Amino acid sequence: MFMTKHDGQTFTNQTIYISGQAFINCTFSGCTLVLREALYHMEGCTFERCNWHIDRVLMWGNMDGIRELKSLSTMVEQALETHLKNQPPQEEKPA
Repeated sequence: MFMTKHDGQTFTNQTIYISGQAFINCTFSGCTLVLREALYHMEGCTFERCNWHIDRVLMWGNMDGIRELKSLSTMVEQALETHLKNQPPQEEKPA
C-alpha cells in the first residue's frame, strides 16, 4: 500500500485523517486526529491538546489489532504526560 509521507510538518487546529499516511517527526497542536481501518505510520511525533477519533474494528482472536490499539493508547498517554510536565506550576488561590 502506498502511503503519503509527511516529514517534519506542523499541523495546527486541523482535522487530520491518519489512515493511509506516514507522519515522521511531525507536530500536532489542537488537532482532531481521525484513525480508521487503513494502515498508518507515526514516528517521533509530538501532540498537544489533540483529540482522537478512533474507528477501529477489533476482530476476535486477532492480537495485532489489540497490540495496535495498546500502542496508540500508550503514545497518547505519553504525549499527555509530557504536556503536563511542561506546564508551569499553578498558584494556589486564597480560600
